[in-house]
Amino acid sequence: MTDATLEAGAGRPPGFAERLRAPDARHWYLGAGFGLLWQGILVASVILGSGEIALKALSLVVLAVFYAVFMVFGPLLQPESLRTKLAAVAAYWLASCVLFSLIGIETVWLWLLVVSMLAFIGLPLKASLPSALFVVLVQLAVAASADFVDGTGFAPVVTTVSAISLIGIGALSASNDNLRVANEEIARLAVVAERARFGRDLHDVLGHSLTVIAVKSNLARRLVTIDPKRAETEIADVEHLTRSALADLRLAVANYREITLDAELTAAQTALAAAGIRAELPHETTVVEPALQAVFAWVVREGVTNVIRHSGATSCWVSVEADHLVIADDGRGPDAPHQRSNNGGHGLQGLRERAAQVGAVVQTRPSQKGGFELTATRRS
Repeated sequence: MTDATLEAGAGRPPGFAERLRAPDARHWYLGAGFGLLWQGILVASVILGSGEIALKALSLVVLAVFYAVFMVFGPLLQPESLRTKLAAVAAYWLASCVLFSLIGIETVWLWLLVVSMLAFIGLPLKASLPSALFVVLVQLAVAASADFVDGTGFAPVVTTVSAISLIGIGALSASNDNLRVANEEIARLAVVAERARFGRDLHDVLGHSLTVIAVKSNLARRLVTIDPKRAETEIADVEHLTRSALADLRLAVANYREITLDAELTAAQTALAAAGIRAELPHETTVVEPALQAVFAWVVREGVTNVIRHSGATSCWVSVEADHLVIADDGRGPDAPHQRSNNGGHGLQGLRERAAQVGAVVQTRPSQKGGFELTATRRS
């Protein structure tokens, strides 16, 4: 059910007044007004036909009631179920049969409104087409029973053409509505995906930088009384890292941020040294396939951050090949906090998503070094 068919914030179908004032109702009123133009044939036959003036007046009043009901029929029934819609159209058609006693055989022209209803109240084709065919066949039978007098033989032809064109237009309109809803859903999902991507990038940018800042700040606090000069150096590094993190954040917001494997290995060397973790890192990264450079850079950033923050390791090893990267440590392994839940946290999930985009896979497992191992490999 669309927003137009619900009361704002009420969560229940709107009343008749709300339905008649809904924005979508205006389209029905416009189309229904044009549909009534064909009724000029029926109105003219009543006025120009033989009979008492009082009977003609009564016929015109009854017709006016049917036309008024037709004008509000669409908006009132649009939110209803298929069964309710079909029942309402059938009731309208049966009620119109009463007019045969007042107007005569020309009443068949009123059934043009019935096929208009079938076309534009949101019925599926499997319901509207058979119903319209039934109306046309009955209309043809009635006209034939009267030997097609007063041009009634033309009425089934007009009704058939109208039914085909109007139901086709109605189906096209429904398809356009469905397409609009689908586009809105695609746009919503794109926003959700972009938010997830930005959240992942923000985690990757600030998670690493803030971890290093925290480690260096703790080191500087411990050195301030025993080695003030070294503490001053660490504080200067903290200031530099803070400015760098701020710059990365600004670039992330602007969607221009790119990282390189060489830069991340250099940053990892600095961060591991500050944390007191011995590091063995590669000095050559040109062997890595270009398509994997960025993903491997993110893996190094997230992996080294986890080693520093969670592993309790004393050593960390990073090795790279053309399509394979390994980060291993000698820390707590499966007992590390980031390995106890869902085989990793938000950062590892983000890495898996990034890797999948370039046909690679990220995995974690116990390391032969005694701790844990993070790998990124292109799928064969």
